[in-house]
Amino acid sequence: MSHLAYVIENDHITAVVTELVLRKNLRRGEVQHFANGKVAFNQLLLKAKENAGIPDLILLDLNMPVMDGWEFLDAFMKLPIAKQVCVFVLTSSIHPDDREKAKRYNIVKGFFSKPLDENSVAWMQQFVQLAGASTRAKRLYTAQ
Repeated sequence: MSHLAYVIENDHITAVVTELVLRKNLRRGEVQHFANGKVAFNQLLLKAKENAGIPDLILLDLNMPVMDGWEFLDAFMKLPIAKQVCVFVLTSSIHPDDREKAKRYNIVKGFFSKPLDENSVAWMQQFVQLAGASTRAKRLYTAQ
């Protein structure tokens, strides 16, 4: 798995700012933007079949046209690759029910308000590093 991030966000300006933050602070080699969950999910299906180009990080907006964040999570959770990806919700929603609902998805590792701030980025960095180390350790363990 590479240092690839998906930003699933329908607001273009928010997506551009988020991409810049990811490139600078999380050192993502490549950041791909998708304007809705359906396009991103279709890309993930393709990459899962190819077993290549799977992101290690997804930043997901909840309120989008075509396929919203909740629908994306429901579909993505069914894919075997879901456990390999750190998903963080990045939303403008301040509704406590959204935060609680996100906690029910074991693939969601964090819930952040837009725009990304330094504390959120630092937390994500720690989590992605730990998840990456865990994945590498699992690969080493199964190779022995």
